[in-house]
Amino acid sequence: MGGLLIAIDGPAGSGKSSVARAVAEWLGVADLNTGALYRAVALLALRDGLDLDDGIALARAAAGIELSPDGARTQGVEIPEDELRTPEVSAAASKVSAHPEVRQVLLDVQRRAAAEARERGGGVVEGRDIGTVVLPDADLKIFLSAAPEERARRRAVQSGREEEFDRIREAMKVRDRQDSEREVSPLKPAHDAVVLDTTELDLDEVVSRVLELARELQQWT
Repeated sequence: MGGLLIAIDGPAGSGKSSVARAVAEWLGVADLNTGALYRAVALLALRDGLDLDDGIALARAAAGIELSPDGARTQGVEIPEDELRTPEVSAAASKVSAHPEVRQVLLDVQRRAAAEARERGGGVVEGRDIGTVVLPDADLKIFLSAAPEERARRRAVQSGREEEFDRIREAMKVRDRQDSEREVSPLKPAHDAVVLDTTELDLDEVVSRVLELARELQQWT
């Protein structure tokens, strides 16, 4: 059967990356950030001058990207995280992720990485459609949410751009709308996911709750 697979979904600023990283560290399993894949495609598209409306061309670029616990890599070389986190790449990633051709290519990439993680002892896989599409049979599904103002504040602090709070909040509203209204893999909790509102919780409290759920599950399997 292999190790435990935990799916963590949620909108930007809900804390899923920080929670996934901490939970994976506590459990001693792989941390797979699937958002890095879409950012990697966006980065390559911007570098190569690809049309962000050309789903087929973007899918070709996506075919050369792999997912690892260290992030995304292309041609066996890890892509530095700071290059994936620029405002330009973030904006492009939102457009890239809307293309069904890209999502189909990266679906296979994500599932392969998750299968490898399970064989090696387990993994925490985080993104925006993990519990609903990528890993519908994950052992534990978590959907993190938080009030929009709090999510924008977190993102501003995380990026060191507190003075741009208003712009970040508006950009997040646009991304939320795109994610929830897209025809392919819209952002929503899986029917069997545990929904945690993190607005009033700090990181340690959320991590403790997820670990508690994981341990309860392991006791019954």
